[in-house]
Amino acid sequence: MANFKHRYQKLLTLLFIVIATSIITSAVFLAFSGPKKQLPPTPAQEQKPSVQQAAFSFGSDSSWENAIINVNKKVAPAVVYIDTERTVKANPMIPEFFRDFFGPGFFDDYGSREYKQQGTGSGFIIRPDGYIVTNYHVIENADKITVNLRGGKKYDAKVIGSDKKYDLAILKINAKNLPFLELGDSDALQIGQWVVAFGNPYGLHETVTTGIISALNRSLSNTAEEGYLIQTDAAINPGNSGGPLVDLNGRVIGINEAILSNAQNIGFAIPINLLEDNLEALITEGKITHKESTRPWLGIYMQDVNEDMTLYFNLPFKTGVYVGRVVQDSPADKAGILPQDIITQINREEIKSGDELAAKIQEMKIGDKISLLIWRENAFKKIDVILEARPEE
Repeated sequence: MANFKHRYQKLLTLLFIVIATSIITSAVFLAFSGPKKQLPPTPAQEQKPSVQQAAFSFGSDSSWENAIINVNKKVAPAVVYIDTERTVKANPMIPEFFRDFFGPGFFDDYGSREYKQQGTGSGFIIRPDGYIVTNYHVIENADKITVNLRGGKKYDAKVIGSDKKYDLAILKINAKNLPFLELGDSDALQIGQWVVAFGNPYGLHETVTTGIISALNRSLSNTAEEGYLIQTDAAINPGNSGGPLVDLNGRVIGINEAILSNAQNIGFAIPINLLEDNLEALITEGKITHKESTRPWLGIYMQDVNEDMTLYFNLPFKTGVYVGRVVQDSPADKAGILPQDIITQINREEIKSGDELAAKIQEMKIGDKISLLIWRENAFKKIDVILEARPEE
């Protein structure tokens, strides 16, 4: 019995040790364990940013470099280079200080001589049968127009239609199956949009420059007013005039027109929608019909009579308005006013300056008759002029 009791005590002692050990182990485990912390992902586990598709796409080649290359491949074959020849009048008989004073062209009709002047510009084909777009100022007063295609072929061109106000002209060459350009939508343009300019700057054929749309609705005549021109920082230089400004799909969205000569990277283009709106009129009628002006005009280039002029021409008066040039088909031209006439009176009132004469004209209405006293060939002469609406240019 004593032996059984001894064995029982040993068993209880062993059981107590096991329970105590378990309690201690549990306490240690709880002391050193807690909520699991999220480990930072390894570099292999980090999420990669998704690749954004470019704003332009040309099949499998969608890089910027390939975009410009593909635009050039599409557009360049339809870009032409225009050579012009015009007759210009000059007068070596007028003293140099007078020519400097009056400016170029003022004495064109005063004992003038003629010479040929060459010019150059750009354009682009819009129809496979030889219709070409360019600027009016590229072909203005040209006696001969030669269109040079890519590859060297040359064609004589004739003017189908033109408009000085919008600076647009349509030429036609006798050719067929020509590459031509697709016209885009200039109303959908956005500032910051990439564009590509093509042309013939300084005679450097097949020149391509890139830039963005810097601004819209610009005006060259008054920067404070809203106009219709596209402003771009794509390089445009003399000779680029008339060339296409295209988007990254190769669609024409503008016609290169002008630059600010005293600035850098400020060029202007005519929006292509302006051409599209008037294309049929230019081709079928040869012109664009603008809303008639309500302002009267005389139609002369004038200069105030001054002391130097009085002495040079030995005039019996010291004030008046010298007529340097008369605009063809203007009211002054129809009335018989000639270059070198000097206007001294309007409706029997003395005129002392060109500004005063212009102000008097603007006070009148279209259709009014005015009486001018002029000095011609050392004698006074009275000429009546009927005022007409001033052309919108």
